[in-house]
Amino acid sequence: RSKILDIGCGKGFLIYELKKLMPEAQISGLDISQYAIENSKEEIKENLIVGNANDLPWEDESFDLIISINTLHCLHSYDLEKALKEIERVGKNKKYICVESYRNEAEKANLLYWQVTCEAFNTIEEWLWWFNLCNYSGDYSFIFFE
Repeated sequence: RSKILDIGCGKGFLIYELKKLMPEAQISGLDISQYAIENSKEEIKENLIVGNANDLPWEDESFDLIISINTLHCLHSYDLEKALKEIERVGKNKKYICVESYRNEAEKANLLYWQVTCEAFNTIEEWLWWFNLCNYSGDYSFIFFE
């Protein structure tokens, strides 16, 4: 039975879709927003908890897959390091992170204007530095605002 964690799950829409595709899987979600968790779909609400990515309430190597889409860039540097290390701690070998980044000043300006919750304004090279510093071993991708 696969165990999957979505960090920064919001109202759990991805978890809802994954449960439909993989009903036997144990899929959990964590989000910092009490409002999002309280207003999630009833079918998955019991799988969601309020919490912070920098302090995951699970044992080491609890999950076969960890997903975090458009979440970690919302963390300050001191929390970003903790969160990346926590993902490594609770995950086995499959992890995927998607974060916002920029490749030039125009994309940085677009990111600054668009993302009101972004705290980690990092270039690709800076994100790779963070991943290396924290021994993050999973996959990753970037979103750019061209």
